Amino acid sequence: MSGVPPHEQNSHLLMALDNMRQGLTMFDASERLIFCNAQFLRMHELSPDQVQPGCTLREVLELRVRSATLFGDVDHIVERTRQRVASGKITRTLDEWVNGRVVAIEVAPIGDGAWVTTHDDITEHVEAVDQLRRTKNFLDTIIDHVPATIIVKDAASFRYVLVNKNGEEYLGHAKDQLIGRTADEIFPAAVAAKVAEQDRHALASPERLVYQSAPLHDPDSRILIQGRKCVVRSPGSAPEYLLSIIEDVTERTRTAERLSFQARHDALTGLPNRVQLTERIDDALSRLKRRGEHFTVMLLDLDRFKSVNDSLGHPIGDGLLNAVAQRLRASLPETDFVARLGGDEFAILQTFEGDQREAAVALSNRILDVFSATYDVGGHQVVTGTSIGIAFAPEHGTDVDQLMKGADLALYRAKSRGRNQFCVFEPAMETEAHSRHALEIDLRNALKHAEFEVHYQPVFDTVMETPCGAEALLRWRHPQKGLVSPAEFIPVAEETGLIIPVGEWVLRTACREATNWSSHMKVAVNVSPVQFRKGDLVDTVARALVDSNLPPERLELEITESVLLHNNEENLAIMSALKSLGVSIVLDDFGTGYSSLSYLKMFPFDKIKIDRSFVTELSERPDCAAIVCAIVNLARILNMVTTAEGIETREQLLLLRAAGCSFAQGYLLGRPVRGTELAFYTPTGGACDHAAA
Repeated sequence: MSGVPPHEQNSHLLMALDNMRQGLTMFDASERLIFCNAQFLRMHELSPDQVQPGCTLREVLELRVRSATLFGDVDHIVERTRQRVASGKITRTLDEWVNGRVVAIEVAPIGDGAWVTTHDDITEHVEAVDQLRRTKNFLDTIIDHVPATIIVKDAASFRYVLVNKNGEEYLGHAKDQLIGRTADEIFPAAVAAKVAEQDRHALASPERLVYQSAPLHDPDSRILIQGRKCVVRSPGSAPEYLLSIIEDVTERTRTAERLSFQARHDALTGLPNRVQLTERIDDALSRLKRRGEHFTVMLLDLDRFKSVNDSLGHPIGDGLLNAVAQRLRASLPETDFVARLGGDEFAILQTFEGDQREAAVALSNRILDVFSATYDVGGHQVVTGTSIGIAFAPEHGTDVDQLMKGADLALYRAKSRGRNQFCVFEPAMETEAHSRHALEIDLRNALKHAEFEVHYQPVFDTVMETPCGAEALLRWRHPQKGLVSPAEFIPVAEETGLIIPVGEWVLRTACREATNWSSHMKVAVNVSPVQFRKGDLVDTVARALVDSNLPPERLELEITESVLLHNNEENLAIMSALKSLGVSIVLDDFGTGYSSLSYLKMFPFDKIKIDRSFVTELSERPDCAAIVCAIVNLARILNMVTTAEGIETREQLLLLRAAGCSFAQGYLLGRPVRGTELAFYTPTGGACDHAAA
């Protein structure tokens, strides 16, 4: 500052010192204040009047104590300051809290016993450092509690720089044994070489994340791990760190495998399910296309399975399904595939050598034979059979849907033919299926548009040859086809469940129209097995009687033996409830079933109807005459009456009368007609005309 007067130079210097961020004091060898700047005074809440040049160090310290910016023993601080000056070195200490702030005090000897002291407020810096420490501790805590192994290595040296608690457990070493060391220094050579190979692969990979899965350390371990490695790069894109995150995915993998198994297998039997069957057929179709390898699809349905469930309970039904699955597995060669599709339906994908049809027939016969043996399930002896539908690839289709549909149609044919047999798909079955579907739609419309009619066939007393009632028969007058045979539409109605509303309509109509007959005339209404299984039959009958005001003793309900094939106890209870209403229960088509006598023992029927098959050849075949006589005598012993149906000749009627049959019906005595066309019909329910219809 040449050319500037000394006093101006001093003024500039003092101004600069006053503008310092730090507080500053200067003491001479006698410990007297030479100078302090304005920042020092502000920092310690002192005034220029209090702190004057010439004040001793002790006096300044005592002023700070009084202003509460200094805590501690003044004598101790004075002595410590002397020692620091005497050392001839610059020393730095942190003052304790000064008005809630942190001050760094630096003592710098300047020769001849004098010194300069600076007071630097570093509160923000200390807080930042403390916040950084807290953040680091927080992150360390979080990282240590992450349920995965976290490892960070130097990208150049592969030395560990961070390992969390999970990492210590995973690596089998404490953190202080890992940090600063490489895998070569810690693990066996083979393990270290594998780790180094993975690290180098991650560094060389263009992918941001590199995934690796393996057993834990050794191939025989049951613990599975999944590793992810990420290269952390500098701003210049140079690799700085290698971050590894390693998770124990054993349970997750097992769960995924379990869910995958459940998605592709039947929960009850453990067999593959429809999903896997579809995949296998797709694979077989690919081989068919590439190499011309034919294959066969079979669908199997257990016969009378519902009766097992209903009579013995679902646990026994489940046991039977498991037993069936085991027999199927044992019956098939390893090249064949078996699946359960649900319920009591199974499927087989058959591969073969030689003739396709011959192989399918041979396997089907083997399965039918295997199924015929009795099953021991839960202490119960269970007998079941199976129906089998067969479709050939490529003859019957070259996609999954075609083959499954073909086998299903063939299965339907096998069941409709009496079950416990197999059928091969034929194109005509598809035509029949379309017709059946169209018939179902027409049936639903028929119910909606009142196309059904009830016709009545009179029933006669065989001795007096006078009418005593009539059987109600359902007829369908189709708007385009005219009268449709019951044999054509009743099975479809039963299969679709439409027989329930249709059967209720017949019952209500017959009861209502029978009130126009003479009071001793009975009306007989057929009841389908489906109405027993799915309908509220007792309430339906009760409502029909109440609504029509028909006396219960004038109503007969005809059932076939098939009703008792399922839910014996439940159906017997329904029949008992019906009898308690006062109606009569008739066993229809007697003699055509295989266990009719046991049914007569089960339930006290009011009447037995002798099937027309015995009546038709009554005069030509002695065995038919013997059977009819036996049935009539059996009924008499059991206090039941009998009705013979299908009488077409006078000779048949006379023979039945001689045998003791109570009632008769057939074309000889009267064909089915509308209710208003019956000879004994009177609009007011008056006297009966005894002439035969």
